[in-house]
Amino acid sequence: MRDKIKLNDIADDLLILNKYTIDELFKIDNPTNCIALYLFYYKTAKWQKTDTIKATDLYVKKSLNWGIDKVKRTKQLLKEHGLIDVVQRRNNGKIEGWYVKVSYLVSRKKIEDIKVQVDESKNTCELQVGFSTSGSQDTNALKQQLNALKLENEMLKKQIKENNKKKVNKKQLEQEFEYIWKLYPRKVGKSPALQKYIKARQEGVEYKTIKDGVERYAEFVKGKDEKYIRHGKTWFNQKGWDDEYNIKRKTKQEIKDEEELF
Repeated sequence: MRDKIKLNDIADDLLILNKYTIDELFKIDNPTNCIALYLFYYKTAKWQKTDTIKATDLYVKKSLNWGIDKVKRTKQLLKEHGLIDVVQRRNNGKIEGWYVKVSYLVSRKKIEDIKVQVDESKNTCELQVGFSTSGSQDTNALKQQLNALKLENEMLKKQIKENNKKKVNKKQLEQEFEYIWKLYPRKVGKSPALQKYIKARQEGVEYKTIKDGVERYAEFVKGKDEKYIRHGKTWFNQKGWDDEYNIKRKTKQEIKDEEELF
């Protein structure tokens, strides 16, 4: 059997750019070369598994088949727009080499502060980001890419759930409830019980789950004094369908004895 593919397994095959990073690239005059060089640095960062890469101008020149002046000009533009930084590494006070730090632009806001803006007419959602960073955080490019993808995935799941709530037809839910209410053994508090039923269904509780719960409870209280049976509004408010009921089943002999009485 094939193993299930996980996000980490395919991360090295993905180049993920969020809208904010792309917008910054397109702000540059004649952005074509900048996009090409940024993607080259980005690809190299994934290969070296760090956001601070070893990629000399001569290496870029050879890889992209560019002139050295073109490499330097484009590199400077990326630096001016905060998309990369050139950093120096030292070892025992001596310069060890010059490296390119690739900036994956994200928001300074905390994840819990990021909001989803919903376009009701188009049923779409958009991630709102405010300020870019220049890659000064102590995290590598791969981690940032994965975090951005996971966040977007969570937001989309949340939006789908919200949309599903709106799609549930209230009239249909009321019809479902009418049938279930007929099964309930103590019909007190119908209106609040209906509201709790609608809320439960909108939160994803299945019709069958509630109906089966009512039937189990009705069987459980069968023959009991009415004062020991919960009002309908109480049962629905307490999500009685989640309760377990110790229902005593009649033996074959008991059923046979009852049949012989008639």
